[in-house]
Amino acid sequence: MISVIIPTADRPMEYLGAALDSVLAQTLQPSEILVMDNGRTPVDPARLPQGVTLVRLPPRVGPSRARNAGAAVARGTHLAFLDDDDWWEPGFLREAARVAEEGGFRIVYGRKDQSDDGVVTPHKTPRPDRMTVAVLLRRNPCTGGQNLYIEAALFARIGGFDERLRYAEDRALALEALLAGERIGCAPDAVAILRNHRGSRLRQHRARRARFVWKYRRLRPAREVASDLWGIGVSALRQMLPTLRPARR
Repeated sequence: MISVIIPTADRPMEYLGAALDSVLAQTLQPSEILVMDNGRTPVDPARLPQGVTLVRLPPRVGPSRARNAGAAVARGTHLAFLDDDDWWEPGFLREAARVAEEGGFRIVYGRKDQSDDGVVTPHKTPRPDRMTVAVLLRRNPCTGGQNLYIEAALFARIGGFDERLRYAEDRALALEALLAGERIGCAPDAVAILRNHRGSRLRQHRARRARFVWKYRRLRPAREVASDLWGIGVSALRQMLPTLRPARR
């Protein structure tokens, strides 16, 4: 049994609708689809396809808390996450489940392509040699909130998405799985498509980046951590300086 969880917050209905249509078009159908609405303006349930469960959350609790809330009420043995402005190719769930079953993986990441004005191009492909602690501490090899397939029991065991993080929470979840002794499966034929648009994708705010670096500071040499934090601080200061007016004498 697979539960699909889609957090949403004030997204245009055409985007959320496209995400839901891609779930309904899967060659392996999920047992349930949960839309976790934390927007300021509630989603109209009458505009959702039949069979989709809408759960209303407090406004703007964030994607991590919305995903975790969905996992808490999900009935499936496995969870698949999709963002409200992205979509899956029809074989995403079948291919992710196949890789998980054949390889004995409890967590699997699919491929990420991107769409610009309807033109889809490759973006990131998961590779086993990059799904390591060393790589995840420094960059995102292909984790995300739209290409994740994970056993529900493992998700609960590692604490789900860290709600204190607003940056790299997807990398943090993969790290926690590895630190718990799990192997990460890669499903390059399970394709999630990221929509590039002018709406509000989460941005890499400097303070949010610093929280991720600080959380995993004990896994890296102290000199590297200090260098990263210094670089984040200097970069933030450079962005601020042009906006600061000199004080009047």
